[in-house]
Amino acid sequence: MVKDYFDPFNLNAGEKKFGYINVLDTVALSFDMPIGVVKGAGSGPTLAVTGGLYPTEYAGVEAASRLFQEVQPKDLNGTLIVIPVMNMPVFQFRTPWFNLRSSITPFDGGAINSMFPGSPNGRPTQILCHKVMEILTKANYHVDYRGGDLPESHLVHTIYPRIGKEIDATCESMAKVFGLEYVLPGTPEISHTGKGSMIYELVTRGVASIISESGLGFNPMPTEEEIQPHITGTKNLMKYFGMIKGEIVKPKSQRFLDMKWIRVPATKSGMFTALADQGHILSKEQVIGRITDLDGSLVEEIKSPIDGVVHTMYPRKVVYPGDTLYMILKIDSLTGW
Repeated sequence: MVKDYFDPFNLNAGEKKFGYINVLDTVALSFDMPIGVVKGAGSGPTLAVTGGLYPTEYAGVEAASRLFQEVQPKDLNGTLIVIPVMNMPVFQFRTPWFNLRSSITPFDGGAINSMFPGSPNGRPTQILCHKVMEILTKANYHVDYRGGDLPESHLVHTIYPRIGKEIDATCESMAKVFGLEYVLPGTPEISHTGKGSMIYELVTRGVASIISESGLGFNPMPTEEEIQPHITGTKNLMKYFGMIKGEIVKPKSQRFLDMKWIRVPATKSGMFTALADQGHILSKEQVIGRITDLDGSLVEEIKSPIDGVVHTMYPRKVVYPGDTLYMILKIDSLTGW
């Protein structure tokens, strides 16, 4: 395939184009970033969608690609920008002993989601962050498609940042309108929305931004059930902002999640069997897993320390004392959406 390089901000109304922009081209390293732009026939806001911040969260990558295919200029007011994979070196570099699940870039060891806004003259991952920010800061709104990474079974929900400014209200509205069952508030003290993360740095620069979480990371072939929440939610936002026509799809119920993370570790070694998975509603002291020996005898019962919902189950088979088995959150009040 011959790559098509183009200026994503030099399209005419009614035009749709997919290609690449060069991030870095030196003797030491050269790599590109894919981007698709749909320039609507009518005027309106700019919405940016990103996938592949953590490229092994494959449901988000697939959803971003699918969204670009589905949206047509004749049906659109405004502009849709889609970056299906931000960190292409991690996406392409499949050697298993690298820590790809944390999006640690192979060529410089950079953890991308702690290095925003980046620098045009820094190390390669900093340059990548700078290039992403150059594009996304031209948008009015932004959604980052995320989900379970390779060793995670992950709850479907949205996350919105709160930085103590007027833009917080817009981010909260976006997280609700997206239409998933759960909404998790974030603050600068939480890594997902903390300083140096893409979301935080965009919001502080005036781009209302949220995270959508859907996808079971241990399944590298994401199902429609994992992909569609990203697409349906984004189309809800596009309807809400007048970018496309149609009725917003609302959830049967939508609740906030409490921000206190409850970690459930193993205290014994053995083989772990999960009895509860992401999204399961738990009662305090409910047995949610067990650790057994090779003869099948019980070594340890894993119990929920609270009433709550499974945010993450870590589907590892052999466990040691201290390994995290579950992350559980309390369910908070109705969002009112």
